[in-house]
Amino acid sequence: MVVTLSRDSIRVLSLNLQQGKPRENFVEGLRELGELEPDVVLVQEADKGSLFSGRVDHTGLVAAACGLGHHAFLPGRSTWATVLPLVSPQGRKIGERGTGIGIASRFPATWHAHPLNTNRPLHRMRGMTVDMDQPRQVLAGVLDCDEKTLTVATTHLSWQFGVGVDQLRQAETFLQNLPGPWVLGGDFNMRKNASIWPSLVDGPTYPAHEPTFQMDYIVSDLIATNTSIHKFSFSDHRGVLAEVSLR
Repeated sequence: MVVTLSRDSIRVLSLNLQQGKPRENFVEGLRELGELEPDVVLVQEADKGSLFSGRVDHTGLVAAACGLGHHAFLPGRSTWATVLPLVSPQGRKIGERGTGIGIASRFPATWHAHPLNTNRPLHRMRGMTVDMDQPRQVLAGVLDCDEKTLTVATTHLSWQFGVGVDQLRQAETFLQNLPGPWVLGGDFNMRKNASIWPSLVDGPTYPAHEPTFQMDYIVSDLIATNTSIHKFSFSDHRGVLAEVSLR
């Protein structure tokens, strides 16, 4: 299926969903997303089918609320084994249940997953070696926009700054090997943009009720014509929105 992109820009929104908490406000609050009319929504801390969230598909609900016909969800991994595109050696696939990251898109996409490996510091607790963080990864969609190919991606980086910077470098290298220009959005867990590419949206995003620093970013090898930051009733982060030029 080929879709012709009739505009010279695309609206990309990135948001940490905080696993849909509080649950009773989540579905109602998604109307706030739809009102922004995004073409692509990049989500972190999304659930699919877990008991915690009431066994709902957060990425699917986001897609429905925004009128976006295509979406993918990538659950978090429990080990650091290499992940192949779409399927890990542990059998975890894009679309399986769990908590992770997702993308909703107005345009058809080919989906790709990639692990963000690094040497993370381990901690000793009561004679045991404990890993205080978790494996991270990036989910990308190569959008089918007729003659205008675009790769969009989302990630949720480590809260350990040096580790997160290394993961960001890996994500950008991965995206540069996919077709077309690219846009990466997510919860970078860092107060300063460490990308070699400029942040398209600048301003505090956390905590949502009274943000004092930025944790959420959109970076790209393209430029943005308009940007904004938005508060939502269901998240402890504010969302970042960029109108990305395709010219």
